Amino acid sequence: MKYIIFLLLFLFMSGCATVPEGALAYDKADVGEPTSEKGVVVLYRKMVPPVMYSVTATLNGKAFSKLPNKSFVWAYVEPGKHEIKIKWPFIATTPGETINLNVEPGKYYFVEFGGSTNVSGVGVAYNTHDLNLDSPEYGLQDVKECCRQMPSQL
Repeated sequence: MKYIIFLLLFLFMSGCATVPEGALAYDKADVGEPTSEKGVVVLYRKMVPPVMYSVTATLNGKAFSKLPNKSFVWAYVEPGKHEIKIKWPFIATTPGETINLNVEPGKYYFVEFGGSTNVSGVGVAYNTHDLNLDSPEYGLQDVKECCRQMPSQL
């Protein structure tokens, strides 16, 4: 019995949050273009530890999307100040992140959710995370190389 529990625990811990099969790459997805009245926010996640969990993204307190590794989501956004929050599931015991954007119409905003695993001098591993606003050129190249589209809930 204890071997079954160990096996189940191992399978649970070794899983990886991935995009669904058939999710479209950026070039094939129907990503909107900014207009004279709205901007476009593209939020993306490459490979961010802990890799086994999807994160929940909100835009101004409203559900935006669940993002596994190597995924992106986009939305039209009205001009003005906006807040994007990333939240991990409780079991991940990892704090979330927040970024505030001042959106202007006619512009793209590529926001990368990144992170890494670090090891302290005493051998304890810990994760760090951040949300970065990338230049449109860098963000577009980055998301094209890594990510597949997740549905927006907005």
